[in-house]
Amino acid sequence: MTFHRPYHYRHKPAQEKAPRVKVTSSGSETSEKIAEETFFCGDPHGSFDHILQAAKEYRPKAMVILGDLQPPAPLHEVLADILPFVDVWWIPGNHDTDNDVFYDRLWRCELAGHNLHGRVAVVNGLRIAGLGGVFRGQIWMPPQAPNYTSAGAFIRRIGRGNMWRGGLPRRHRTSIFPSTYENLCAYHADVLVTHEAPGCHRKGFLAIDQLAKTLEVKYLFHGHQHEDRHYPTYYGFTPRGVGFRGIVNLKGDDIVPAQIDPRDLMETTTEKTVVSPQRASGLTFKRLG
Repeated sequence: MTFHRPYHYRHKPAQEKAPRVKVTSSGSETSEKIAEETFFCGDPHGSFDHILQAAKEYRPKAMVILGDLQPPAPLHEVLADILPFVDVWWIPGNHDTDNDVFYDRLWRCELAGHNLHGRVAVVNGLRIAGLGGVFRGQIWMPPQAPNYTSAGAFIRRIGRGNMWRGGLPRRHRTSIFPSTYENLCAYHADVLVTHEAPGCHRKGFLAIDQLAKTLEVKYLFHGHQHEDRHYPTYYGFTPRGVGFRGIVNLKGDDIVPAQIDPRDLMETTTEKTVVSPQRASGLTFKRLG
């Protein structure tokens, strides 16, 4: 199975804009420190030991989780040991509304206010914009025109009998609505975090690229695809795919190498050797140069 596939751009920008914020080894000491102390965590899917261990070992100032948390308990309880010294933020993934339990452990926990979806917040001195959830055909599948522009429009169509807890059906609380996307476009940010991948990924969306351009971000971090991906800078920003249970810093350096999702191994027809989930949890993706 190939875990780091070649990528291509569906179309290239006419001109790259110079970044507003540059965090490199030659940058200021403050910027370098921010870059090293801001972590981005790939989909945990219910496992948080690696996040707790990395936080205790490296003592970052902030960690942003890129969706599909599915916590085994309310999120603030799962992360209780590190919250006194780490500012934890998150965006939802498509699996975070799989059932009522996952939903409540996020949206009704003490860290509910740290959900970055549809907003920009200052995190460790960086303006970070968040777009959680996924595009779903029933609502909006770019580049096609949306079927519904907002949650309100969808609710009016489905009627009271199909509501969940008096509002949007649970599943669609992790669907991306055009209204949320357009509201974000009114802001500027340094970093964009998304669950969906940008257009440079074979399963990504050019709508994510356009959002990053409009926000004028320098960096974009995404989860969802369970692949550790380094992309070249384009449209003036550098995308980074954070793999399954992987952790990287703002510069894209690996803090915790991503694991291979055992489900991906099981789905592979080209592999004749059966790899157990226990063994798979110890395997890692190779970094892309």
